[in-house]
Amino acid sequence: MASIDRRETAWLSGLILVSACAYALFGVLRHWHFGSSAFDLGIFDQAVWHLSRFETPASTIVGLPNLFGDHFHPIITLFAPLYWIAPQAETLIVAQAVLFALSAVPVFLFSRARLPFGPSLSLTIAYALFWGLQRAIAFDVHEIAFAPLAIATAILAIDRRQWPLFWAMALLLVVVKEDLIPLVAFFGVYLFMRGERRQGAVLAIGGVMAFLLVVRVILPSLNPAGAYPFAAPYRGVIERPWTIPAALVTPPGKLLTAALWVAPFACLPLLSDLSLLLIPFVLTRLLSTTPAHWSTIFHYSAPLAPIVAMAAADGLARLGRRLRHPQVRMRVVYGVAGLAALLSSILPERQPLWTLFSPRHYQSSASATAGYDVLRRVPRDASVVAQAAIAPHLSERNRIYMLDRTAPDADYVIADGDASPWPLETAADVASLIRDRRNRGYRVVAEQQGWTLLAR
Repeated sequence: MASIDRRETAWLSGLILVSACAYALFGVLRHWHFGSSAFDLGIFDQAVWHLSRFETPASTIVGLPNLFGDHFHPIITLFAPLYWIAPQAETLIVAQAVLFALSAVPVFLFSRARLPFGPSLSLTIAYALFWGLQRAIAFDVHEIAFAPLAIATAILAIDRRQWPLFWAMALLLVVVKEDLIPLVAFFGVYLFMRGERRQGAVLAIGGVMAFLLVVRVILPSLNPAGAYPFAAPYRGVIERPWTIPAALVTPPGKLLTAALWVAPFACLPLLSDLSLLLIPFVLTRLLSTTPAHWSTIFHYSAPLAPIVAMAAADGLARLGRRLRHPQVRMRVVYGVAGLAALLSSILPERQPLWTLFSPRHYQSSASATAGYDVLRRVPRDASVVAQAAIAPHLSERNRIYMLDRTAPDADYVIADGDASPWPLETAADVASLIRDRRNRGYRVVAEQQGWTLLAR
């Protein structure tokens, strides 16, 4: 096992610092420019705010008295102490950025045990630039912020045979999100295939039992509907399992996403048996009928990032061992690792972090400036109906709802004609809802730069 000297530690520390700052800067600026949303930053901000006050993590945005009845992610409780210092959405954005950046440490240590420093650093840079992480930081904050660090640490612990650390990470994954519990079971399969039969069998069986307990008992008991709310996208293949092969490859966009999991690492992960750990992601993502689960836009590919990066390091080491000539081996290993860093920076196109090099990314519009003036007029204890793009700026309160046809009466209603109208289709739809509120007796508190604030 390779040791790390001061020079290598300095390079790794620099990469972590730059990554954390870049992730946080992108996320915070996006939020400040009203690019974040009630789904999901507003939801988690309100839930963590409640937790920080030792209250049930309710979410009026999704209409749940306990957000743990939506997804099983008690891990977000670890965010709560941060709100004792800074109770605001930006705290979650920065915390997620730090967690993602720190996950590069076990990725590098695993790589360095197999490869020289240069290729190890290149693959770690490729990991930091991987689109799965970038798209996660470009789409609000989620419980999966904890997943890459836990998964990467678990793989490193297996490699070093540090079993207490591995079991701690396996247990941690269970409380990150229910759809990561199948990965815990596949860790058991992986261990079993590596000769750790007793531990592997216990983990595989335990993972299956934990998954069934969560989706059949815990989540239904906490959900007002009395059922697991996210089984619908898989109902077709559950009822007709013979359709699974076709469901994995249709529509063709699923194949593109699967290819983009390994292509940024020059397809090196396919040379490693660690790629076995991708199977639960293939099943949970590609078998879903919900396009968000298998597209390249959202955060769902962030948890598999350390698997493909560490499998790439293992695959490159295996490739190098097949090359007998030392100079050829060195050129191939260094060249392919450098290629992976390049590919990861450009695949797929329009990577979010590239916008940090654009001066326009740092410029605030007149509408955004006016928006903060309007937001200051909303009392902290008031109930609010807000446009989805505005909700995360007001979600540290007991009652906040998204502006739509079903939104209840609240003390204040706030909207911006220039912000994203989602889940409505157009700005005209937003304006129509504002007119409806005015017709129902709401008075105008402020109107400026496209912003409207109404009070009951």
